[in-house]
Amino acid sequence: MSIQREAVTASVDYRLSPASTLAVGLGAGLGGFISVNPPSPGPARFAILPGYEITLSYSRRLLDGRGNLPYVLLGVSGGASGASTQLEGETTAPSVPFYAFDVRASVIVGKTFWNALSPYAVVRGFGGPIVWTYEGSGVIGSDRYHFQLGGGLVTVLPKGVDVFVEGVPLGERAVTLGAGKTF
Repeated sequence: MSIQREAVTASVDYRLSPASTLAVGLGAGLGGFISVNPPSPGPARFAILPGYEITLSYSRRLLDGRGNLPYVLLGVSGGASGASTQLEGETTAPSVPFYAFDVRASVIVGKTFWNALSPYAVVRGFGGPIVWTYEGSGVIGSDRYHFQLGGGLVTVLPKGVDVFVEGVPLGERAVTLGAGKTF
């Protein structure tokens, strides 16, 4: 079985100390699909309808990147999402609930240049179940890959605005774009 989903999230971060941050996020799943691999006798593709997401995370800066040293961040997070699925192309087919849960830990290593550009490398490990019903039977699944290896770039703009992009080509693949505002 393979799953592809898209989502939009917003989060609020609270700085607990100069080196640690707590964040809460809410979001919307925009949809996607589940492909059931042959030789299953049943339907092969299901639409994932729009749904919800919630996240909680904590990060701690272990090194601040002064001098020739990089900055190093350690992070842990958890999340849950829910949606419904429906046999693709069958708008009258019954919908079936779909839930996904995730716990992950990450290490980010990077360097800031000119007080504005911060390229970084990231490694994450994670796991959590996916709960769904297929052909009347409960299915509990998990990720094929329990890691991510990639990199990104954060840039700081005037007036407390930052923008980032992250690409993860190895493990669970992902592309993430985002922006933030410091108040």
